[in-house]
Amino acid sequence: MRSGISKTLLGAIVVILIIIIAAAAFMMMKPSGGEEKVVKVGVILPLSGKLAETGADLKRGIEFAVEQINAQGGIKSLGGAKIVLVYGDSAGKPETGAAEAERLITEEKVVAIIGAYQSAVSKTVSEVCERYKVPMLNPDSTSPTLTARGYKWFFRTTPHDETFAKQHVEFVKWLNKKFGNQIKTVAIIHEDTEWGTATANAWKKYFTEAGFKVVKVVSYHAATVTSLDSEVESLKAANPDLLLAASYVSDAILLVQTMKQKDFNPKAVLAQDAGFINPSYVKQVGKDGFYIFSREVFNWDLIEKIPKLKQVNDAYKAKYGVDLNGNSARDYTGVWVLYYALEEAGKKAKPSDLEAFRKAIRDALANINIPGSELIMPWKGVKFGPDGQNMLGQGIVVQMMDDGKYHTVYPEDFATAQPVFPMPKWSERG
Repeated sequence: MRSGISKTLLGAIVVILIIIIAAAAFMMMKPSGGEEKVVKVGVILPLSGKLAETGADLKRGIEFAVEQINAQGGIKSLGGAKIVLVYGDSAGKPETGAAEAERLITEEKVVAIIGAYQSAVSKTVSEVCERYKVPMLNPDSTSPTLTARGYKWFFRTTPHDETFAKQHVEFVKWLNKKFGNQIKTVAIIHEDTEWGTATANAWKKYFTEAGFKVVKVVSYHAATVTSLDSEVESLKAANPDLLLAASYVSDAILLVQTMKQKDFNPKAVLAQDAGFINPSYVKQVGKDGFYIFSREVFNWDLIEKIPKLKQVNDAYKAKYGVDLNGNSARDYTGVWVLYYALEEAGKKAKPSDLEAFRKAIRDALANINIPGSELIMPWKGVKFGPDGQNMLGQGIVVQMMDDGKYHTVYPEDFATAQPVFPMPKWSERG
């Protein structure tokens, strides 16, 4: 009996030893430089706070791009290294974003940073990246000031608000030509951070230069606003033909609800993207959002206009249950731009020499030239100027129709629908 038990134990020990030896042998056979099989990229987004839902939307676009890149073999110039995302939560606060950037750079040793949605947060994050000489790829912040600071490590793929404001003027002139010169006066409402203020300044400048009269400008603090009653009442008293709005998601919802409550009826509302295209906004405002125009950089109905879009959007919708939108599509595109830079950087340096590899990424971004045919965006491509701004981007204008979806109405070569103008008054709606 004892002899049998001993043999059983001895056999088990032998099996365990064989497994240990085999595992050790497998580890010894792994190619050297195994640490370079992963490339850590930092991502800073508002993952908590008022913009958490927007942050989640952006995060989906980023992760979907990384999933595709890794599935197709990773970074080939680095032997198939996979991109690993390391997140920092700005909570929508510039100082928190800056602290997260420093943590990702000094502790996580990321090779680059993507982010950070809000212009005010991107401003502080980019300051940290510039100080540490870490490339920052910014897919979605639109304050013109971000690329006017002489930075060498900051690159923005999206057009900025100066570009958008000029296009808004062109669009309104087009509306006037098409519908009989009905827009002469303009009012502006905007949140008061870096983004909203810069947007308002660009609107005032370009609409005034174009001969429109700006009759009212109203600002508010998005982080604490719980009512827009007095703001909307002052706008209504100014009686503008056109209302220009720069709001994040919760305040965009509040603005539309208050306009209806106060029976404020401009002939058109033209929003600066952001909260107005967020899925939460679309869901919560419902039919009250019908006929509002918004600046966009992307829209679902461009499938027939952009060759790559249908395949990407179909796969994205199958995974997440929603179409790509301006937020997720911009960040998806930003990751691919960084990927192309990583491929080029891998030919010049390795992540094991972190300082050299970060510089190689920066140099690759500075010299990148991606044709529009490689993108899902309605852009001519991606090519950065000396200031780090993509020179080949452009915007579109969309309008929410009575099917609850935004349709592209401008420019005409991308349009899939005719605009509804003027927008029906609240009392005329069903």
